[in-house]
Amino acid sequence: TIDGIKYVIDPGFCNMKSYNPRTGMDALQVTSISRASAKQRAGRAGRTGPGKCFRLYSAYSYQHELPEDAIPEMQRTNLANVVLTLKTLGINDMMKFDFMDPPSSDSLVKALELLYALGALNCQGELTKVGRRMSGLPLDPMLSKMIVASEKYKCSEEAITIAAMLSVGSSIFYRPKG
Repeated sequence: TIDGIKYVIDPGFCNMKSYNPRTGMDALQVTSISRASAKQRAGRAGRTGPGKCFRLYSAYSYQHELPEDAIPEMQRTNLANVVLTLKTLGINDMMKFDFMDPPSSDSLVKALELLYALGALNCQGELTKVGRRMSGLPLDPMLSKMIVASEKYKCSEEAITIAAMLSVGSSIFYRPKG
């Protein structure tokens, strides 16, 4: 909570990261917020005093066009890290696993294919030694594979630096003013 917020202007949109299993790429998309998000945004105005939320969309849009809740992250992101973690825990059949918010089978298949291509899984879908080492690193599987493989090529320091830079996004290029 930021003290002194009196007004909130809600355009009704947000940037949401989503994964396309067909392309294997994450994309940041501008999408409509949910009614739950709209309520949360409105609640930011006036927490510590009187306040008002100005919504840049109609009451009709709020009631009939905005979804009640946001799409769960499990259904819109790359699942390779989740699958690797579950495999490490001894859960082998991803298609029958009881997810709280079940992802699409396309997303699960893409995650399994990626982990196989990285050498984290064998052709039976079982965790390999490389996969076990990758699972010990709190990174995207592509980055953890790079670090694991870097030992062989004697470039671990460089691989770790690159992984760190890629993990923080564009903020490494931010220069504070003043």
